[in-house]
Parts: sequence; C-alpha cells; structure tokens
Amino acid sequence: MTFPRVRVEEVAESVSYGVTASATEEPVGPKFLRITDIQHGQVDWNTVPWCDPTTVSEDDRLLPGDIVFARTGATTGKSYMIRDCPEGAVFASYLIRVRLGSSVSPSYVSRFFQSADYWAQIRRDARGAAQPGVNATKLKGLQVPLPPLAEQKRIAGILDAADALRTKRRESIEHQIGRAHV
Repeated sequence: MTFPRVRVEEVAESVSYGVTASATEEPVGPKFLRITDIQHGQVDWNTVPWCDPTTVSEDDRLLPGDIVFARTGATTGKSYMIRDCPEGAVFASYLIRVRLGSSVSPSYVSRFFQSADYWAQIRRDARGAAQPGVNATKLKGLQVPLPPLAEQKRIAGILDAADALRTKRRESIEHQIGRAHV
C-alpha cells in the first residue's frame, strides 16, 4: 500500500539545534545528552553528564516523543527517540531535535528514520568533504510516507513487538550458550 509522502517540516512542531555548552561531571544543571550517549539504541541516563544551566532555555528541554539526530561525522543521520528522560534534560549542539505535532505517531516516524528509504535520503543530502553532515533545513525536507494515525500506531506496534521478540530470542540463545559452557 502506498501512502502520501509529507516533508518532516509539515508534521513537526519544531526542528532545532541543541545547546552549545561544555559537559561536566559535576551534578549541577540539566543532564546533557550527546551523540556519544546514544549507544545500541538506548541511553543510560546515569552516565550522561550535566551542563551549565545558564546556557539553557526552556525551548532546549527534551520531552518523551522527541527524536534527536546526529548531524555530523561518522554517525550522521543516526536517530534516537526519547522514551523517557530526566526532567529538564537538554541536548547538545551536534544533535538536531524534531518535535512532532499531534497528527503523527513519534514511534512510527522514529521507525521510518531506521528505514532504507530514510537512509537513502540522508546519504543523498549529507554534505561535507571530510565529515558528512545534515543540517536542519535538509532534515525538514526529508519525505516521510504518512498513513492515517491509527495505521501509524498499528505499524509501530507490530515493529515494536517484532523487536521485543528478537530481543527475547537473542537473550535465550545467549543463555543457552552460557549454560553449554558451564
């Protein structure tokens, strides 16, 4: 089934760059999410540093459903959907945040940002001689197939269930291998 395609900017409330600040291990200010804190599709918020609160505005805060993107370097285009985060957490300047409007499912759009279609658009739009990059303007112009909201949620649910099944299967295999070596 083919769905109409829309540009990210048509379904986003905002597309914005992160905070320019230095990370600190001192537990003052908000948690400061960087590209390097996103590993294997997850964030361990216990290891995320903080940053100077004077460099942060209310608009910089992360919320569940926000999707952040690496905008430069070897991880250009890598994305991560915020499912939960410490209150007041912000994101670093090498990330771009997309906050979607109510007409779309963040889970669905996040899943699209893992697809071959998405990666083809990123590779086409990435610019830079030594380090490729994608800016907010390019990100806003990406084309997303957009079924009705109920269908978006159904698709994301099926993919979430498949991932959960793969994870359980992988854990079971690892457990079996571990028992075989005892």
